[in-house]
Amino acid sequence: MVLQAITNVRATVSRAKHHIPNFAMVKDKTPMAVSAELRGEDMYYFLSKVVDVVMPRIKEYKGVSGGSGDGSGNLAFGLQASAVGTFPEVEVNYDAYPPKMIPSVDVIVCTTASNDRDARVLLSSMGIPFHGKHAN
Repeated sequence: MVLQAITNVRATVSRAKHHIPNFAMVKDKTPMAVSAELRGEDMYYFLSKVVDVVMPRIKEYKGVSGGSGDGSGNLAFGLQASAVGTFPEVEVNYDAYPPKMIPSVDVIVCTTASNDRDARVLLSSMGIPFHGKHAN
């Protein structure tokens, strides 16, 4: 599983709680998403890989949107499947991960900051670039 390889943490599977007739594929308890919660050393290692290895390899990457916060110090950004393929763990074993099996990844960074401005300052000091109009 790609998420476990790039985060070095066991991923948990989220399943559908209800059958939705409008979506024929979604049945009760069908796997819908995978998530991994990173804390401490694993979190810092993952963010440093994203900033130092993955983001520089993305062509014409401006940075994380300035308005990507939720107002309480949490910021989110996404990586497309092509960007996830540039992680060192995936590149080394690229034959084990067919391109159709590499998912896009949404990263949510929860900080101790009380507002988005402080969170952007904190993450900017870690090397994450921001672009566009900064909302507070």
